[in-house]
Amino acid sequence: MKKLLLAGYYGFGNLGDEAILEMTLKQILEITKRENVTVLSGNKEVTKKKYNLNTIDRYNILSILKALKSTDVLIFGGGSLLQDVTSKRSIYYYLFLIRLAKLMKNKVVMLSQGIGPIINEKSIKAVKSTLSFVDYITVRDNHSKEFLVSIGVDEKKIFLSTDPVINLRKEDNFENYDNSPKKVCFSLRNWKDSDVSHKISEVAEKLIDNGMECHFIPFYYKEDLQLIDQVEKILGNKAVYYKEKLSTNDAFDIIKTMDVMVGVRLHSLIFAAAANVPIVAVSYDHKVDHFVNSVNMRIACTIDDIDKNKIYKEIVDKINNENEEKEKLYKNVEKLRELTYINYKILKEITNG
Repeated sequence: MKKLLLAGYYGFGNLGDEAILEMTLKQILEITKRENVTVLSGNKEVTKKKYNLNTIDRYNILSILKALKSTDVLIFGGGSLLQDVTSKRSIYYYLFLIRLAKLMKNKVVMLSQGIGPIINEKSIKAVKSTLSFVDYITVRDNHSKEFLVSIGVDEKKIFLSTDPVINLRKEDNFENYDNSPKKVCFSLRNWKDSDVSHKISEVAEKLIDNGMECHFIPFYYKEDLQLIDQVEKILGNKAVYYKEKLSTNDAFDIIKTMDVMVGVRLHSLIFAAAANVPIVAVSYDHKVDHFVNSVNMRIACTIDDIDKNKIYKEIVDKINNENEEKEKLYKNVEKLRELTYINYKILKEITNG
C-alpha cells in the first residue's frame, strides 16, 4: 500500500481547518489503512492523539525530508493555502513542499483548494511554475479554477469540487428544533478597523429585545475569544457565550440547534449549511462570496461596510420563512455534496494506481 503525507493548516486550533482534516481523512481511510497516513501539524501531539496516526512537526524540515523519502503521495487537503493576504510566507511554504516532494519522485495532489487572493506578481509566477509539477488539483469554486487557468496552469489537471466540510455529519438526521425563543448564532472575526463586535452587538441587542436568543461561538479560538469578550462587555448576560475550546463535533452540535447562523468566518457558514441551518453571511473575503453563491444565496453585506439593518432584516426573513429557506438550502447542499466525489475518485486512483 502506498504511503501518504497530508499537509494543510492543521494543528492550530482553527475549527474550519480541523474539520477539513477530519473530512479528508474520512475519505482517505476508506481507501487505505491508518498506518499508511502521516499528517504535518502545527501541534503534532494533539493531532496524533485525536486521530491516532503518525504526525510530524510541520516546521521540522529534517523530519519532513525523512518522511518524503518514504512517501508515495503528498496530499494537500483543502483550505486557502495558496494566498498571500494573511501571510506572505505561507504560500512559499506550501510551494516549497510541492517542489521537495517532486524531487523525491512523489505524486502530488491538491484537494478542494480555494486559490487566492494572490497579489504579489512574484507569488503568481511561483504558483504557475510550481503547480505545473502537481498531478491533480481539485478546487472548491469556479473562481479558483478560472484564476489558475488564467495564469497558465494546465486546465486538464484541474477539477471542480467543493469544501469537504459540506459532508460533515451528513449521516445525521436533522430534526426541526421548535425553538422558543428563536436562536441566532454568531461567528465573528477581526478585520482591520471594522469594529465588528460593536456593530454586531447592536444587531444582537435588537434581536434580544424582540424575544430571540443570541449565541456567540469561536471558530479560531485564539483570535475569536477576544471578540466574544468585547461583545460580552456590551451585552452582559443577555446573550450566550461559548468560551471554551470546542471540537468540530461540539461546534456542530451547537450550530445544528440554531434557527439562523450569522457568519463572518467561512466555515461557520459551511457548518451551518451542512446542518441545514439557514445562513446570513457577512463577507470579508471572496471565498465567503463564492461559497454563499454556491448554495444560491447572497451575502448580507461586507465586513468593511456592515449594514446592521440589512443583517437584522435578513435574520428575521430567514426565521419567518424557515421551512422554505431550509428546503432551498438542503437542495443546494446536496448538489455540492455530489462534487466531493471527485476527491475520493482521485485519491483512490492515485493510492491504488
